[in-house]
Amino acid sequence: MNLKKDKNNIHDKSYKDLYSNSEVFLDLVKGMLKAPWAKDLKSEDLILTDKSYIASDYEEQESDIVYRATINGTEVIFYILLEFQSSIDYRMPLRLLFYICEILREYSKNQKHKPYNKNLKIPAVIPIVLYNGKIPWDVPTNFKDIIYNSDIFGNNIIDFKYDLFDVNNKFSKEDLLKSKSMTSAIFLLDQKIDALEFLERIKSITLFFNNLNEKEMQVLKHWIKNSIEMPLADEAIKILNSERKDVETMVANNAFILTESLEKAEEKGIEKGIEKVALEMIKDGVNAETIMKFTKLSKENIEELRRSIKH
Repeated sequence: MNLKKDKNNIHDKSYKDLYSNSEVFLDLVKGMLKAPWAKDLKSEDLILTDKSYIASDYEEQESDIVYRATINGTEVIFYILLEFQSSIDYRMPLRLLFYICEILREYSKNQKHKPYNKNLKIPAVIPIVLYNGKIPWDVPTNFKDIIYNSDIFGNNIIDFKYDLFDVNNKFSKEDLLKSKSMTSAIFLLDQKIDALEFLERIKSITLFFNNLNEKEMQVLKHWIKNSIEMPLADEAIKILNSERKDVETMVANNAFILTESLEKAEEKGIEKGIEKVALEMIKDGVNAETIMKFTKLSKENIEELRRSIKH
């Protein structure tokens, strides 16, 4: 059973929507990144920029979000790259450098920087990569690590570090359950899991993520609706909306129905495979008795398959 909607739908409808919400983005950098500079950041300080820096070659597997903010009087730009390809791009540090340069080039142009301005300052650009592929991300996170013999050049070469959120490999289920934050709930549901495990995690979020307010729950439901295939998405939202006393029963009932559906689908797949073998044998001129012996199909089934070939 396919749990997730197709990748284009995911990056267009769910993650971009999700982290375009300043409160959700704030939860990401304060709750999950735990960067010291983020402790004084407030959602009202964040301004979403309606601009993308993704090259046309990457639009199918990526999306990006840009925030501007002021932290204690210091201007900062957050560049979030949402990476949804199953294969890893080892050019990432280089590509991030290009994006950072383009952001700062545009900033300087808009600020009309003059060559004689001794007080010229530019904002910090914080690059963040959010990756939900199955293969563990092993691309260097420091730019200098992709430069030949970088250690011999010391501080004479450019360097920066991007923060990485590897949804499937960096966060264990146990750690995400302990966190009980908006982002940890999303990561729990977005990891590569089957439908039964998805329902178990919905149960855990409903029962134990009591600190999520109504607005955050609405954001979570919206993400589920955009990311998860029906009817599983509908059932998940019903569980999230239910009374605590009803959660266990609802999950158990859904799990039973789901297990039955999977078993039927498996049986159907086996039947189709047997029919395919029988069709090939008919085409090869094998007689009905031999086909019955090898496939265990009835004579009526074989005659029906024979008629389907003629039509």
